[in-house]
Amino acid sequence: MAGCPLGARPFHCSPRLLQKKRRQPEEPEPRELDLVRYDMKHLTKGPKPALYLGLSGLIPFVTAPLVMAVTELYLPDIAYAQVAYGASIVSFLGGARWGFALPEGSPAKPDWLNLANSVVPSLVAWLALLFRDSITEAAMTVIVGLGISLHYDLSLLPGYPSWFKALRTVLTVVAVFSLVATLLLKDIYPEKKLRFGD
Repeated sequence: MAGCPLGARPFHCSPRLLQKKRRQPEEPEPRELDLVRYDMKHLTKGPKPALYLGLSGLIPFVTAPLVMAVTELYLPDIAYAQVAYGASIVSFLGGARWGFALPEGSPAKPDWLNLANSVVPSLVAWLALLFRDSITEAAMTVIVGLGISLHYDLSLLPGYPSWFKALRTVLTVVAVFSLVATLLLKDIYPEKKLRFGD
């Protein structure tokens, strides 16, 4: 046998047996925040349409406080439009989760837990819209809905790719800070109602 010393038995020359086996250290189960740190490295590896459309979905969130900061006016109609958009996003996230659980072979089974968790964001969004006369409660409800949805996506539902988890985290953080900025501007600037159709 080539490469074996004379008189040696062939099974002693096997490259597998000559190499020392090294035990791979077992990695601890990652925690939610570790997942986020790890996944952030993969953000740009996602499909370009998903990245660009996801990031463009932040425009209504960011535009509302930006308009108020530039005009130095708190505009309640714009603030409520921002909250309504946020509520629609929270509801969309629940629907996406429902769609993730339904296909055959999905790691998230269409059981009571997964489908009920898919309905919760829509109910939170509906509740936020009921606070028409209190933008603070409405915005805080949307923030809670975004937080619950992110928690579900990062820790309760397996199978999402790393780039998606990173994108979801970035989108949620920017949306939450935009809503908080609107609430802060409410206390800083004078209020002015917009008049449509005059």
